[in-house]
Amino acid sequence: MPLFISILLTLGIVYWYYRTAERMGLKSLHWGVAGAIAYQVPAWAWMLLVSKPYLSSLRGVAKTGMSSFLIGHSWILVGALCALAVYKFFLLKANVRASSGEQF
Repeated sequence: MPLFISILLTLGIVYWYYRTAERMGLKSLHWGVAGAIAYQVPAWAWMLLVSKPYLSSLRGVAKTGMSSFLIGHSWILVGALCALAVYKFFLLKANVRASSGEQF
């Protein structure tokens, strides 16, 4: 189920970035791919480097169901927050290059 949510979230982020870049006159496909990368790379890094090792260190220790669920699925939130940060600090501040072929 978390993987399905991640796939849907990735598709939503790609569409969101694509439409924003299209509206701003930027390369839409490039920004759509950038949105997927901005979500997936931090999400997988967090899952493999933080949440999975932490949960495996809790084996044999009494753990509550809700806290292990939140820690185990925190990678989805981390990826979404990173995609939001890239959107706010990079995509919205991207400059449109001269479309007439002029070089500065």
